[in-house]
Amino acid sequence: MDKDYIINHFKAGIKEPINIKIGVEHEKFLFYKKNNKRINYSTIKEIFKILYEFGWKPSHEGENVIALNKDNKSITLEPGNQIELAGAQLNNIHEVCSEANNYLFELKQVVEKLDLKIVSAGFDPISKLSEIPNNPKKRYGVMTRDMPKGGPLSLDMMYRTSGTQLNLDYTSENDFTKKFKLANSLVPLSIALFANSSIVEKKDSKYLSYRSKVWQETSRGGLPEIFLEDVDFEKYADFVINYPILFLKKRW
Repeated sequence: MDKDYIINHFKAGIKEPINIKIGVEHEKFLFYKKNNKRINYSTIKEIFKILYEFGWKPSHEGENVIALNKDNKSITLEPGNQIELAGAQLNNIHEVCSEANNYLFELKQVVEKLDLKIVSAGFDPISKLSEIPNNPKKRYGVMTRDMPKGGPLSLDMMYRTSGTQLNLDYTSENDFTKKFKLANSLVPLSIALFANSSIVEKKDSKYLSYRSKVWQETSRGGLPEIFLEDVDFEKYADFVINYPILFLKKRW
């Protein structure tokens, strides 16, 4: 893959102002009410079966169901069975709020049937790393093996954190540059405003946001200095090309 290929990929993403969209992804922890343990993959499959009643359709990796899809959005799994809604491309934040409320309504019906509870926190406040079940998504096996080599808290990031991601369209390269720089510059402020991960294994971690601490010691985590500069398509392509590859997914 050469630099021009990456640059052209970003150019192809330029949208007319009337067509720009926003998308939000948000993750939740799920626990068993009876013992405050994180749920395992068998329970995930039970959750998915109930969600079929709301129109969700399964997506498989081999024989294993690993995601659900409906109306241009999906429900996916993080390494420790955190459940994530990857939202559709929407027109504004009001539609995002409506989408999230509808999803949580469905999810609450499911957890009540299965005697589970939802925890919205940046870091699992209860579980030890060794206690958290995994799932059969193949790329997580690669990540579990290799990421600790580049950051001592990489497995904590994978198995004990949850978060929210924002996806924004852009109308030009200049618009991309401004949004990219602004979004990354706002990260410290958003951490301060929404810090909710001070408890680790039922004890005060001495951090208001232990999740932020974890990401600073995670392989491929943290904010590279270039992300706070005026990054254009070419600068980002250079960054991507010079970044070590973790794995490749072939499409046949």
